[in-house]
Amino acid sequence: MSAMSEAAAEFHTETGKVVEVHKGRAIVELEVSARSGSKPECARCGLCSAAGAKAGALPELRASVPAGLAIAPGDRVEVRLRLATPGKAGLLLLGLPLVAFLGGLFLANWLWKSEAAMMACGFGALGAAFLVLYAVGRRRGAMATITRKL
Repeated sequence: MSAMSEAAAEFHTETGKVVEVHKGRAIVELEVSARSGSKPECARCGLCSAAGAKAGALPELRASVPAGLAIAPGDRVEVRLRLATPGKAGLLLLGLPLVAFLGGLFLANWLWKSEAAMMACGFGALGAAFLVLYAVGRRRGAMATITRKL
């Protein structure tokens, strides 16, 4: 597989309407059409099928706005989505907090043999895991970037 086709497989381009703009980021409502779900990269994304679970709901996502691109609510834009595998995302979002919670429980049980300490450490570790996931998500940035105004 060449570098060009490998790079193309990692991103997906969609169009959408800007709902809100704030400090270099925008909320974009994607325009889901009949062709959605038929592209090869749609199997890896799952965004449109997740929105289809609610009748008539359109997927919304947070996208970064490049410097120099002036957009306003109501503008149609092209959005480049960075693809992720649902399995990896699920494992990270559910597995890490579960492991942290259980680790906190077992550590407190080993150290103090107290149910109150176990619950405090377990829920403290759970909260810390979610804070770590939040911080990593903020640092990594949006999974989507607005490429141009249509």
